[in-house]
Amino acid sequence: MQAQPQLQRLLQRQGEIQQAMRRPGGIRITVERELYAIREELKNFPQALQALPSTHERVTHPSDG
Repeated sequence: MQAQPQLQRLLQRQGEIQQAMRRPGGIRITVERELYAIREELKNFPQALQALPSTHERVTHPSDG
């Protein structure tokens, strides 16, 4: 089953981007778009995301609603 490695890859990249957003200077808009794309892909794993510890909490952007 390929879902588990894909989920881990998405979560790892999401964490990397979120950390970069917290640093001075932030991130490029293309990387922010990648973050939104990752979040959309993660919606395909609802059960797995519910089981995650809070260390993978989502950083929201004011435009997220």
